[in-house]
Amino acid sequence: MEVLTFEALGTKWNITIDSQVLDLETKNLIEKYVKDFEQRFSRFLPTSEVNQFREALPGRYKISLELRTILEHAEKLRALTHGGYNVAVGQMLELAGYDQEYSFEEKDTVKDVQLPEWSIENDELVIDGPAVFDLGGIAKGYCIDGVAQILKMAHYRYFLVEAGGDMAGTSKKDGTGFRIALEWPGQPERIFGVVELINQAVAVSDGFRRRWQNWHHIVDLHKHRPVEEVLSCVAVAPTAFWADCSTSGIFLLPTGNAFSVISEAFQSEYVVFKNDGTLRVSPHWSGELF
Repeated sequence: MEVLTFEALGTKWNITIDSQVLDLETKNLIEKYVKDFEQRFSRFLPTSEVNQFREALPGRYKISLELRTILEHAEKLRALTHGGYNVAVGQMLELAGYDQEYSFEEKDTVKDVQLPEWSIENDELVIDGPAVFDLGGIAKGYCIDGVAQILKMAHYRYFLVEAGGDMAGTSKKDGTGFRIALEWPGQPERIFGVVELINQAVAVSDGFRRRWQNWHHIVDLHKHRPVEEVLSCVAVAPTAFWADCSTSGIFLLPTGNAFSVISEAFQSEYVVFKNDGTLRVSPHWSGELF
């Protein structure tokens, strides 16, 4: 197998090709696509498309097709989680310390943040004032799917695209799937299970990798504090985008809601670790659990 490795979107990417050699033109297309995606949609880059609304006046703004697609899914998640998920959480994250300077110092004003109102209407973003969007919870999956599409268009049939633990795979040439080990929450040296991907994707969300002081990057908007009820979530879905949407939605469902609401919306199966020590597994989970 051949593996292409590079850094982008704040994480390490590994593109594994089975039984074929990845040509230079396709390598360059992949790296350009991912880096262009980062330039357009990272809130950490001042000139990105997603950052143009930081000081925007109330109004309607034309946006790109890709940003509209991502925000439409974010809008769907916001509805499914009754407002628990909201990509306009960027200002709250920055005041908590997860800012462009990576200060990781909480400001007293984080408790007073009021998120802006926003919606998507046709090809326009409608906002009632400045908005700081953070697409990190779902956009990486969209980008992984974009890389997979580049490989398919270049006639690569057997591959696995991985970025920071999220991945999408076809199958190996022999028809078997790519076997993916699943880490125990907060214990990367320990495995709790395995999934085998065949034309599927897997996403993982937890509050351990991006943690500082008393915070992590998944925020309970009602409490203005990090989510505590869920420790980690793994989801398998037809696409990396839908897998990412699933883990983000499950993390931010109001306490007591059925995870099946998200599972049904994005055709996903899940494993959820809760802070009370219990494990929630979807009825049709096909992976191995140890």
